[in-house]
Amino acid sequence: LIMDIQEIQSRVDKIDGFYQTLKSRETCLQEEVRGLKEEIDLLTKTGTVLKHLLDVMVKDEVNRMSGLVTYGLKTIFDDQNLTFHPVLGKKNDRVYIELKTANDGVEGEFGSFGGNVAVIESFLLRIICMLKLNLARFMLLDETFASVGAEYIQNTSKLIGEMANKLGLDVLLVTHQPEFQNYANRVYKVQKTKNGLVVERQK
Repeated sequence: LIMDIQEIQSRVDKIDGFYQTLKSRETCLQEEVRGLKEEIDLLTKTGTVLKHLLDVMVKDEVNRMSGLVTYGLKTIFDDQNLTFHPVLGKKNDRVYIELKTANDGVEGEFGSFGGNVAVIESFLLRIICMLKLNLARFMLLDETFASVGAEYIQNTSKLIGEMANKLGLDVLLVTHQPEFQNYANRVYKVQKTKNGLVVERQK
């Protein structure tokens, strides 16, 4: 009977030791879970702050882009009241920008100079892309402004010159519109002869 009691006590001690080990392990796991919850909470809050900052940065960039393009439109079409206002949207967790233009507050009402508006916007958006992507600041404009009417050539030239000076851009404009040469720093004429192409400096 004494041996049985000692054996039982030994088993009880082993079970108690096993129980204490499990209890200690449970305490450790609870601490780990608590730590993970705190980390998740911190990451969630950080993610919220970063998303807010990103939203603010995107809006700031869009506002700057809107300001530059609107300035360009008003510089060239000074007889109109054009505004460029990109609209931020979100679809399937992706942010997109819808480019919109208005004249006197009415979207898409540009009359006969509608094609000119798109050309100028494209020119200015290309400049923005060059700056954002840190590309070489050289633009080749091959008949880019062919649709721009003669009444807007002086203003277009003014805008090109202003962008070139302020942003350190080198611009080469290829055109059949002779009016542009009145406002260019240098003018070259390319002629086809029987001996091939001849480039002659005019100004």
